[in-house]
Amino acid sequence: MQVGPDRIALNCPACSSPITADVWQVVDVGQDPDLKSRFLRGQLNVVTCPHCSNRTAVATPLAYHDPERALFLILVPSQLGLSGEEQDKAIGELTNQLMSSLPPEQRKGYLFQPKTFFSMESMASEILRADGITDEMVQEQQQRAQLLRDLLAPTEDEEALQKLVEDKKDDLDYEFFLFLTASIEQAREDGEDSLVAQLSSLRTRLQEFVSPATVPPLEGREGAITREELIEAILAHKDDEDFKTLVAAARPVLDYQFFQTLTGQIETAESQGEKEKAQELTRLRTRILDLVDELDKEAREALDRAAGLLKEIVDSEDMEAAAQEHVEEIDAAFLTALEANIIAADRAGQEEVSEKLNNLKEHVVPLLEKRLPPEMRLLNQLLSAPDLDQRRKLLQDQKDLVSADFLELLQLILEDLRSQDQKEAADHLEELIPEVEAMLQAGDGDPAPPEGP
Repeated sequence: MQVGPDRIALNCPACSSPITADVWQVVDVGQDPDLKSRFLRGQLNVVTCPHCSNRTAVATPLAYHDPERALFLILVPSQLGLSGEEQDKAIGELTNQLMSSLPPEQRKGYLFQPKTFFSMESMASEILRADGITDEMVQEQQQRAQLLRDLLAPTEDEEALQKLVEDKKDDLDYEFFLFLTASIEQAREDGEDSLVAQLSSLRTRLQEFVSPATVPPLEGREGAITREELIEAILAHKDDEDFKTLVAAARPVLDYQFFQTLTGQIETAESQGEKEKAQELTRLRTRILDLVDELDKEAREALDRAAGLLKEIVDSEDMEAAAQEHVEEIDAAFLTALEANIIAADRAGQEEVSEKLNNLKEHVVPLLEKRLPPEMRLLNQLLSAPDLDQRRKLLQDQKDLVSADFLELLQLILEDLRSQDQKEAADHLEELIPEVEAMLQAGDGDPAPPEGP
């Protein structure tokens, strides 16, 4: 027997008009899965007054049952002020009501030991945890919601909005735009047309601020390309390894705007009756998303390992010895973690910690350089040199490494630095290209190795 809501009469707390409301006291998501979404979104047991449009949440004891996760929770709102005896009575009645609605084979042992909560928030957190959503994930979502509220506040003040966008640029990532889109859809479902228009306008303006029309050059291509061209390029790579290589290279620009562009192409193909093209693009979107998830997971795992290794080295009695012992494990992810900790220490004013980490960095970089090929060591030294004269001297001192291959490597590194907006480092290397070319023409560098056997 399916459990439904009870109809109750009450007075609107805003205008005192008599109104009726459908109130759920037993929520069984096994019988009605939509109830879970409504509960988590705060839409269950909420009544809108037809006279003044005031929305009121009706406080009532409530049982929540999810048979798939063996979850039985009971909410006894603290604002009801029930005594211990009254709480026990409410819990017993709700348990009996749920039991009566279930066939005998579904009356499991966990139903006799419900968890009790005194607020909607704590009960919702328990439901999310059962879905594998951690408190950290919930906190991140709350932070996105707060950022969205902050961005909505100055929408009429273009200068204030631009400043806020600049300050929060790092937080306006793919996940934030997904959250913004979900907020628009929820507002549309709730019939809040003015909020839909406000959020949609904000999304358009944010995309103009943070998302350029083109993406940086990719390996093997000259100049920037549009997102449409990037989609065509990825679509053309049928071989798995080539596909993975291209997606990995393009990962920094596979953002919300990219996937929105791809979704727009799918919708256009469907509307024009191009079913096969729509299916191909849909498969491509799924394939890219799966690979992006895999790449991001690998990156997170690498950073987690690096953070663990950094802590182990920093906590050791002799950092330099510990770094030497783990030199084979020190990689780009380790340097990223080290640099992030240095920045965090500087911002927090932790001078002693910052000095210790910088000392570690000064020790680690030469260790890594020893493991690099000679040409890469020279490039690192060129990037670290304080001025052009020092860079010229390095080239002359190691002119046996200067070859056509070295020039090509120099140009590739230069392109990579440009794509990462590392202008100063890129400018330093760009100054050297004429120097290297002149050395090769004068015969000061090694000739390129002959092609073929």
